[in-house]
Amino acid sequence: MSLLVNTYFVVSEPGPWLTGIALPLTQGAVLHGQGVVDISLYLTDGSDRLDWYSSASLLLLGGLLVLFVLFVRRLGPAATVLPWCAFYLATRSQDGYYLLMTPLWLAAAVTAPASAFAGAWQPRARPLSGPRRRPARVALTVLLLMPALVGAAVAATGAPPLSMRVIGARHLTPATVSRLTLQVTNTDATALTPHFTLTMGQGMDPYWRIVRGPRTLPAHTTTRYEIQPPEGRFTVPRPGARIRLRAFTASPQTLSSTDVQQAVRRTG
Repeated sequence: MSLLVNTYFVVSEPGPWLTGIALPLTQGAVLHGQGVVDISLYLTDGSDRLDWYSSASLLLLGGLLVLFVLFVRRLGPAATVLPWCAFYLATRSQDGYYLLMTPLWLAAAVTAPASAFAGAWQPRARPLSGPRRRPARVALTVLLLMPALVGAAVAATGAPPLSMRVIGARHLTPATVSRLTLQVTNTDATALTPHFTLTMGQGMDPYWRIVRGPRTLPAHTTTRYEIQPPEGRFTVPRPGARIRLRAFTASPQTLSSTDVQQAVRRTG
């Protein structure tokens, strides 16, 4: 049914159709989901190499496709699951995509047992079918999946390009903030266009409006920004809650984060 619905678009506009299909892997959206991206989102202060997450997901998708073709008799029952594993490394990670596909996977598990693929055609490469086929298959699997793991490691080990510090806060009431003054340093070698937000949980909250400060911060410069909550006020949570100031840039795709709960309260 899905192929039938998409046939018209594949034939009439193959380029835009392919671009749209690949958007979850290429769109450069802010980090979200439960996957490897959580390293940069929660465990570190960000990364200046977020684009590598998208590259890693594409490499994983390609590697899994090759493995599926080579070992379809073994991997056949996982045909509906393998393509979605690529989202585990993507910037828009697995939660929504995996949950939506759960009924399809359950149906496939019930209706497509391993015996259904026992006679499926697969390439008969001599190194993979000889007496030492097991070591050869393991080596090939590692070879095909290693580029994706390297790409994810490159992304996760990047450094946040923006150094940020709260130097002032304007309070409407003791528990609400209407404006923050930041000192921001661009340590990167390229100019960056930051979008700021404060978060207290998962994902990224709506961006704050830049009231004062340059739209684009040149490389190796320091300046001040004044930012305002999207709804005019930000309610400071109870003591002990973690508040993260985040700055996201789209091109290149980077994330910089720092804890500001003490600074927000102290400067009030």
